[in-house]
Formats: sequence, C-alpha cells, structure tokens
Amino acid sequence: MRSILSTGGVAAGGMMLGGCAQLNAASAARREPIDFSDPNQSLRAFIKLMGDLDPTVETPSWFGGTLFADTRRDRPLKPLMGVEGFGVLRTEPQPDGSYRIFNRELAFYTDLKTGEYIDTWVNPFTKEKCDVKSIHNMTVNAHMIVSKKFGTAIEMDFDGNLIEVPLPLDWQNFGDKLFSNFAVHTAFPNELKPDVWPRESSGPVVRIAEIFQRTADLAELEDPDVTRADYSGTWTRVGPWLPWMRQGQTDGNLVFSTFMTKLKSADELSPRFRARIEERLPEYFVAPSADTWGSKNDSSFSVYARENQPLPPRTK
Repeated sequence: MRSILSTGGVAAGGMMLGGCAQLNAASAARREPIDFSDPNQSLRAFIKLMGDLDPTVETPSWFGGTLFADTRRDRPLKPLMGVEGFGVLRTEPQPDGSYRIFNRELAFYTDLKTGEYIDTWVNPFTKEKCDVKSIHNMTVNAHMIVSKKFGTAIEMDFDGNLIEVPLPLDWQNFGDKLFSNFAVHTAFPNELKPDVWPRESSGPVVRIAEIFQRTADLAELEDPDVTRADYSGTWTRVGPWLPWMRQGQTDGNLVFSTFMTKLKSADELSPRFRARIEERLPEYFVAPSADTWGSKNDSSFSVYARENQPLPPRTK
C-alpha cells in the first residue's frame, strides 16, 4: 500500500489544479455537441463527468451528509449519525469503447450534535454500545460498457458475484446546465451468513439501491480540449443494517442522504478531515493500481467479515 505523501500525489494534484484552470479558461472557444441518445457518446460523456478521460490522471471526490434508519412504517425516519467520505478513481479506456474504473473509497461517521468523529456508538434501538467501523474499501473497481442487453451498463463484482447491472444515463439539460441521474439496484448473496453471524448479518441476501444525481456545465462537457468536467450533486443509498450495528435480521433499512462533489485535489478537503485520513487510512489517497483488475471488490460486509469474528447470539 502506498501513501499519497510518499508518491507525490498532493503535489501532482496541485499541478493538475493549475492545468485545469488554464484549460477551463479556453473552454468557451470550442464545443462539440454530444448525442446523448447514442450510448457510446453518452458513456464517454459520463466518464468525463465522473472522472477523467486521461488514464494517467486520478480524480478525487468528497461526500457528506446524514445516515437515517427506517425501522417501522408508522413513524418517521430516525437520524442516527453524520457521515463524511472521500474517494479517488482512475479510468482506463478500452479498445471496444468500454472503460475500466479503478476506485477506492472511505468514510468516517460523526456525532450529529457535536460533528466530531466517533469510534463508539450507542444503538438507540438496543441500547448496546457498538464499536464504529469506518468504511474502508480498498478496491471497488467496475467495468462500464455498452451492453447489447441493457445499453449502457456497469459490470461489477459484488462480494464475489460478478453482476451486469443496467446503467440508464438519464441526461437532462436546462440551458447550459446539465443534470445526470442514474440508479444502481442490486441484490446478491450476503457474505455474512446468518447462521455464522447471527448478530451482524441482515439476512441471506443484501439488497442495495444507490442513486447518484450530478449537476454540470454542458459547455464544459462538450469542450473537446478538456478531459474532465466538474460536478456537484447528491448520493442516496438505501440498504441493510451495517454489521457493526448488531441489528441482525431486525426489520428496517438504512438511508444515506449526502451531498457530493468532484475535487481537483485532495488539498481541497478540510484540514480536519484530511488529518483523519492521514492518521487512519493514508493509502486511500491514491486509486487502485492496474494489477487489481479482476480481483474481488471490497464492501462494508466483506471487509467486516475479513477483519472481525462473529459475535455470540444475544442472550435473552
């Protein structure tokens, strides 16, 4: 594992910031309209939006918001904690027009009242004190393709299960303001088997919905002289209880509701957040290397299974 501090990634990010400023200044000079109904043009535009068409450039991003719980249908969602995360990815175009995405992601949880990062949390439903496990997925790679079956699609390993998921790129524009909206819906076997992990497993199947909404400048996306376009937007995730919450197969869901934005450099992170990453997970400032392609991806469930032992069933 390599730290950004040892590879010069921060300095490179600063250089990229200066380079992008120069490119953006000239972005109004040329425009090539994009046919978003053409799946190949649409996919290429999406890669430019989420990352960079240049395979040598790594793209950082930030997200932050609130984690809610849904336990009963006769009462409102309950806010549990804040969440702040960071990711870095790199894209590699392939001869067939597809793109390999090399991605790494992390997140820390925060106290809703103080905003401080937390390492322990009292479950409001069970009153049990739990050790908080940060999100730290070392490899979350994906293959973005134009599929004969689905059109634009994402082929991705979900805890050892290679799944091809439709990726309808719902583009909408209002003048020169462009909106990108897509959702990924998956269901796959839970690596945390309920009979082995009675306290941590939410059940035999993990069902997750992730919704990404981005706003961008259409002129920037249509500029053939730049390889990336900036965005801001939201990320919403609906999924099962996290294993460290010790909810077992209790009815309910978690809802992540966050803002997100693309960064030019990790230097844009707040000093507090950056210090937390440097202290806990310094190797997460760089994207996975090319030799990770084809390896099993990480998730909150597989990482928990790898790093922890099953808790005994709750005594009545």
